[in-house]
Amino acid sequence: MIIDNSDFTEKNYKKIIKRIRNKCIFYNEVGNKKKFTLWRHDVDYSPHRAHALAKIEKTNNLKSTYFIQLNSAFYNIFEEEIKSLFLKVLSFGHQLGLHFDFNSYEINSKDELEEYLTYEKKILEKLFKTKIKAFSFHNPTKKILKYNNYKYANMINAYAKYFKDNVEYCSDSNGYWRHQRLENFLNNKHDKIQVLTHPVWWQKKITNPRKKILDSANGRVQKCIKNYDKLLKKSRRKNF
Repeated sequence: MIIDNSDFTEKNYKKIIKRIRNKCIFYNEVGNKKKFTLWRHDVDYSPHRAHALAKIEKTNNLKSTYFIQLNSAFYNIFEEEIKSLFLKVLSFGHQLGLHFDFNSYEINSKDELEEYLTYEKKILEKLFKTKIKAFSFHNPTKKILKYNNYKYANMINAYAKYFKDNVEYCSDSNGYWRHQRLENFLNNKHDKIQVLTHPVWWQKKITNPRKKILDSANGRVQKCIKNYDKLLKKSRRKNF
């Protein structure tokens, strides 16, 4: 565990991505490539921060995959604003992937896993009018990680055995480095790497992870209240 809140700023993010050695590709482009970088975001909390990072990446000619949830407690992909943010991410040249919460269903077999993956995949493809080519598990446990085939439901599994055995990995889960600092990780001469970041941690100012989650939740609350007030005003109804 490596904790340094000063790492997680937009300013430092811009510096870090300039250190990438191998070409960034999408999961469906891996094939037999001997060198590559998979740059991945699991959007657990903040589509707004995802949009901010996607814009930075576009400016720096970096392409990445944004894995989004259908059942997040922090955002709703069917809300017009949220949908618009992810459509902008797509317009920047990135891909959307499915961030799948295994524990939302009773899954006890490969067939059941594929059934629910297909269900959520079709929703995302219909909503965003794009092909979903990869998925990642949300909060994977040992039980979940046993499903380590390269593909399920015609999507590449970001936690496949292939990636575990052949691709070096770095993650910022929970707002700290789980293995080593990303800056140091990128200095190593790995041929194949997969980097997982969560956009909510990367802010304009230095602060701790819990405060970032609190700000994200409060932002959603304030937006809901604003929409409520706007609706009553538009309908000429009493607001008390």
